Amino acid sequence: MTQYLALIAVLFLALAAEGRFGPFSTTDPTKAHRRPVDHPLGPSRYWGNMQRPYPTNSWWGNLVVGTGEQTLNTFPYIIKAKSRAVCFNRPGFTATREYVISHSLDEWCIETPNAERRITSHDDMSVTVTYPAGGEEMTFPFVPGSPFVVAETKNMKVKVRTIMALLKVRDERGKEYKPENGVVTEPSDKYTMEMNNGHTWVAYFDRKVSLRLYLGYIVTVDNFSGVLKFAVYESYGMLRELDKHRNAYSAGCDVDYRINGDRGSIQYSWKKRGSGDLLMLSLPHHQKHLKNVRRVPAVNYRTIRGNVIGMAADSWVLELELPTYTWDSPTGVDGRRLERIKEALRADADSQVTQGDPYFFGVAIGRLARLALIADQLNEGAIAMKIRNNMESAIVPWLMGSNPDALLYDKTYGGIVSTKGIRNPGEDFGNGYYNDHHFHYGYHVYACAVIGKGNPAFLSRYREEILTYARDYANPSKDDKYFPTFRNKDWFGWHSWAAGLFEFGDGKNQESTSEAIMSYYGLMLLGEAMHNRQMKDLGRLLLATEIVATKTYWHVPSWSRIYPDVYKPNKMVGVLWGNKVDYTTFFGRNPIFIHGIQMLPFLPPTEQSLDKEFIKEEYELIKGETSPADWM
Repeated sequence: MTQYLALIAVLFLALAAEGRFGPFSTTDPTKAHRRPVDHPLGPSRYWGNMQRPYPTNSWWGNLVVGTGEQTLNTFPYIIKAKSRAVCFNRPGFTATREYVISHSLDEWCIETPNAERRITSHDDMSVTVTYPAGGEEMTFPFVPGSPFVVAETKNMKVKVRTIMALLKVRDERGKEYKPENGVVTEPSDKYTMEMNNGHTWVAYFDRKVSLRLYLGYIVTVDNFSGVLKFAVYESYGMLRELDKHRNAYSAGCDVDYRINGDRGSIQYSWKKRGSGDLLMLSLPHHQKHLKNVRRVPAVNYRTIRGNVIGMAADSWVLELELPTYTWDSPTGVDGRRLERIKEALRADADSQVTQGDPYFFGVAIGRLARLALIADQLNEGAIAMKIRNNMESAIVPWLMGSNPDALLYDKTYGGIVSTKGIRNPGEDFGNGYYNDHHFHYGYHVYACAVIGKGNPAFLSRYREEILTYARDYANPSKDDKYFPTFRNKDWFGWHSWAAGLFEFGDGKNQESTSEAIMSYYGLMLLGEAMHNRQMKDLGRLLLATEIVATKTYWHVPSWSRIYPDVYKPNKMVGVLWGNKVDYTTFFGRNPIFIHGIQMLPFLPPTEQSLDKEFIKEEYELIKGETSPADWM
C-alpha cells in the first residue's frame, strides 16, 4: 500500500510539472451554499450555440454584449465584426498627457453574407466568428498577434470596400492597374494596394483570382471558396517576409503551463492552417521571455502596447521565474520600527469587519489578514489568534450564504454573483455582471488562506465554499463544468481584464493591477494552506505573469519604450483598455488615486512589482503633484 501511494504521489507531481492542471473541484456550487439564480441578462444571440460556462471577461467580449460591433484589438489591427461586414484598420495614435488612444475606422470592410453572425468556437486565446447563409459562408478567426486579417470563404463573390481612395493595385507579377470603372485584372493570388492615407496593403488568395477594381472597393469576378488574407506592410523588407509566410496562418491557440521548481513555462500551440513556417507577432513582454523562436525583425509594427515583432514558429515557449516567498515579506521587518509595529498591531487587534458588499468587505478583511500575518512574523501569537477569530466570525456568513448580500451561483453564465449585483448592474461595482471578480473574491481567498494557516480545521470545514471563490476567477480546467477557465486572465497579454458583461468602445479594461496581483497571491497562499501544490504553483504562475504585465504596460519609468514621450511624465497608467490607456481612475483624477490604486494593498509581492528605481522616479512626480493631506 505504501509503494502504491508513493507511486500515486510521483504521478501527481509529474502531471503538475507537465502542466495538466486538474480542477480545484467539480462539486455543484449550489451544494456549497451558493443558491442558484438565473441571470436577468440572457446571453445574446451572438454567442451562437455556446452553453454555460461563458467566458464573460475575455478580450473579445465586445462581440457578444450590446450591439456586438465595438472594437477588438488583435495587435496590430483594430477589428469590428458588424452585421454585414468585418471592418479593420491599421491604427495610428493620438497621444496626450492624459491618454493615448488607437484610432478606429473602417479602413477596409470585407462584406459578409446576409446572415446573422455567431461565435462558432473559442479557445484559450482566440475566437472564431462565422456568417452562415445557406450555400454561402464566411468565417473569421480572430487571433491576437496574427499579422493577417483572415477570411475563410465558401461559394461567394468576395467584396472588400474602403472609405479611403484606392490609388494603385499591382498583381503578383508587378503589373499595375488603375482602380476605376470596374477594370478586370489578370488572375493572381497576390495583390498590393496603395491607399490615399499612406498605407499599403497586400491581399493574398490561396488560388489565383481576377478582381474588378473600383476607386472604393474590389470584388472577385467569380465566386470564391478559399482563404483570403489581408496585411498592411510598411517596407519592402516587411513585404518580402509576409510573402515568405503567406501560406500559413493561425486559426487559434491552445495554452499549456509547466512548473519546474521555481521556473514556470507557458507554451502557445498555434492552430496552424496551411503550410510553411507560421508567422505571428510578439508583444514586448513576449520578446523578453521567449525561448528558441526565430525572430523576423523586418516585420515590426508600432502598437499601443509598444512594438510587436514577428516570430516564425508553430509554437512558442515563454519562461519566467516564479515567486519563492509565501506568507512573509521577502526582506523581513525593519528592526528599528519593531516596537511601533507591535503597538499598531495591539491597537488594531480588535478591529471588526462590518462592510456589507463583496468588495469593501474583502478590502477590510484583507487588511486584517495582513495584520495577522505580521503578528505571526513577529511571534505575537495571541494577537494573531484574536485577529483570526474576528476574521472567521466575519467571513463565515459569506461562506454559508447567510449574509444580506449573499453570494449566489448564476446558472446562466456560470459564476458566483452577489444578490444585489445581479438585481442591478450598478450595484457592487457590477459584480452581478462579472466586473472585478478577481478583485472581490481575491480578497476573500486571501483571507481564507490566512485564517486556515492558523486554523486548518477552518479550511476542512468550509472547503467547498472557499473553493467556489477560486473556481470563479482562476478555474484551470475544463473538467469543471460550472465555471469558465481563467475568467479574468488574458494569456496573450499576461494581465487580467476586470470588465464583465458591459460594452465599451475601447474594449475591455483593468484599473487596479495591485489588486489583480493580490488575487493570484491569495490563490497561491490558499494552495499553501490547503497543501495543494497544484493550486499553489498555478497561483505562482498567474502572479508572476501579472507582475510582468504590470511592470511592462502600467508602469512608465524613464527607460520604458511602450508609450509616446508626451505621456511618459505620468509614470503610471490609471486604466488600461483594449485600445487606449488613461491617466485617470473610475473614481477621480487626483494623482494620488491614480498611483495609489496601482499600489494597494501592500503585500509581499509589492516588493517585486514596485521596483526601487521606478519608485524613485514616481515619488518625485507624486511629491510635486500632491500634498500630505492627500495621503490621509
